[in-house]
Amino acid sequence: MDIPAFVRDANGFSGFNPMQEKALSTGLFDQNIVIASPTASGKTIIAELCGLDFILNKKQKAIYMAPLRALASEHFHDFKKKYGSKHKIRFALSTGDYDSASHYLQRFDMIFSTYEKVDSLLRHKAEWLKDVGILIVDEVHMLGTDRGPTLEMAITKFLATNPHIRVVCLSATIPNANQIAEWLSARLVQSDYRPVPLREGVYYDGEIRFSNELEPVAYSERDGVKALVHDTLHQKNKQCLVFANTRPNAQGIAKKIASLTEETLTPAAKQRLKKASHAILHTLETPTEQCEILSKLVERGVAFHHAGLLEKQRKIVESAFKKNLVKVICATPTLAAGINVPAFRVIIPTIYRYGRFGSERISVSEYKQMAGRAGRPKFDSKGEAILLANTSVETDDLIETYVRGPLEPTESKLGFEPVLRSHLLAAVATEYVSDLDSLNEFFSKTFYAKQYKKLDALIAQLVDVLGELTDMGFVEKDEKRFRATPLGRRVAELYLDPLSAFDLISGLKRKHGFSPFTYLFLFSQTAELAPLISVPKKVEPLVWERLGESQPELPIELSAEMYSDPNLLKKFFTAELLEEWINEKPERQLVEDFNVQPGILHAKLVRCDWLSFCLSELAALIGEQRHVGPINKLKARLKYGVREDLLILTQLRGIGRVRARRLWHNNVRSVTDLKKIDIQDLAVLIGQETAQKVKQQLGQ
Repeated sequence: MDIPAFVRDANGFSGFNPMQEKALSTGLFDQNIVIASPTASGKTIIAELCGLDFILNKKQKAIYMAPLRALASEHFHDFKKKYGSKHKIRFALSTGDYDSASHYLQRFDMIFSTYEKVDSLLRHKAEWLKDVGILIVDEVHMLGTDRGPTLEMAITKFLATNPHIRVVCLSATIPNANQIAEWLSARLVQSDYRPVPLREGVYYDGEIRFSNELEPVAYSERDGVKALVHDTLHQKNKQCLVFANTRPNAQGIAKKIASLTEETLTPAAKQRLKKASHAILHTLETPTEQCEILSKLVERGVAFHHAGLLEKQRKIVESAFKKNLVKVICATPTLAAGINVPAFRVIIPTIYRYGRFGSERISVSEYKQMAGRAGRPKFDSKGEAILLANTSVETDDLIETYVRGPLEPTESKLGFEPVLRSHLLAAVATEYVSDLDSLNEFFSKTFYAKQYKKLDALIAQLVDVLGELTDMGFVEKDEKRFRATPLGRRVAELYLDPLSAFDLISGLKRKHGFSPFTYLFLFSQTAELAPLISVPKKVEPLVWERLGESQPELPIELSAEMYSDPNLLKKFFTAELLEEWINEKPERQLVEDFNVQPGILHAKLVRCDWLSFCLSELAALIGEQRHVGPINKLKARLKYGVREDLLILTQLRGIGRVRARRLWHNNVRSVTDLKKIDIQDLAVLIGQETAQKVKQQLGQ
């Protein structure tokens, strides 16, 4: 099949853009390829060309790896829409359940997934992976981030298992793309093509300084963000993104500019925004203060967007922005890293953020990631990214450092010990590594080895980590060989940090009594639940007091840990949050008492659901069967946020913690009671629509 013509027709193109033509002319279908080009330059079309060539012409499977679930999902729906039903190509999205080989995926032609899910499939030795002919890696420059080691190990394992697999990597412009290409024995295709040209500048004292010109901003306003937003909306009649460095700042900026966005709305837009506002407000059974604030702001044509929002709320905001209903989104930088939400103008009020050493400057790469969101193909003839300065001296500095400055190279992060612990155990458990020779051979195939040439320091570090894993009981070795113990194999399959697993196992072996809080505290000790909930200064004395009173329930020696663990109070406070959730404290109250946003709370609960499963599996494996029942009960309580007496009611779709407790107080406490109650009486308690759904589930 003529794949270029096929893809061109599916996308409605008259021809390919210069970057895509360059890739095609360099033998795109015959070799490994690394594409390095700016954001929005059409790199996804390269994935379409290569993936479809393997599926239709070579009759082999394709895997598309993305850094974020949202990004994998976006590409999955796009591919499926273009090529699914019409061309009978089977696409699958798989981003969850790390403890599975996902055998069902063998039925599909192209699988969209995250780095972590693909790595977990390799840990489970999924049989169908041998049928994969091409690995497409989106955002391969992520090798230089915290997610990098997982990506690096997944690619290395694929290369070790199948040296003939085709690898296609898509990357933003980075200075050392050639190193990544050399690592993969790939052809590098570099391009500076961007369909919507990007102008980058700095705003100070009423004007924007671009590289070669000054552009005055007519709106007289001392606040630079308000001046630029007004200019975007009124002079340019466009939308913009404002990138804030914290979640509270994103929310604060949205409030500040709401009057500017509101005055641009048409009556029809206001009507549609009311519907979006209503959906945001009622995402939860009982709205929190954050839900109310976001709902009111969206009605005025502005929104904030960060990890504290629930996923459904984020999607509503993104959809309203794409429809030009919401005029401005004030977001944290995570929005820049993934999903396709571009705007004419990107405004970056500060290049500082809070890091490990206090207030730190962001990297040039991070700035470029945000700037890359500027300019919408088909809508804009140019895009603008604007930094804000406080002085003329700072203006010069920002121009030289960020607008004209060089990008940082992507560097392997594989050499950090916490990272090595998990990935070495997985390599041993899956028998990629079984002695010093195979250890050397395997790690010589990594990007780390390509960058740093000598492996001596890394191998010495790996040998030390191997000793730690042996002491933990996850690896056993003799003079020549080493292998994972059954416990070690299970820890690797469960995708747990070995140190977290060791702490969980040590806790399970505790002889004293256990309560739900004991298990919750065990969860808070794991790396998987980080970052922990911070304790407000004003309540620290009270939390210390409660900590002392909870000694009998804690799986630690409190007297020792109080002076050696700097995070002890945060761990306890996080466990308290989880306990309050399963004891049915209203979500609004939880948000206020623990200063935690709904999105963060629900992300923690998803993580605890997985940790509960892991803990139950480990308990059974080490002969601590007494824990399995209580842990599984706790898992259900965490899922629904209820006491034990409501677990039966919450099994029914549509009945959450609030409706279940209302039913209970009205003596509807079992499935039998639900069958007996008249539907109109039930509707009074839980609403007409929910009542009908419940009765349908009961076969009535």
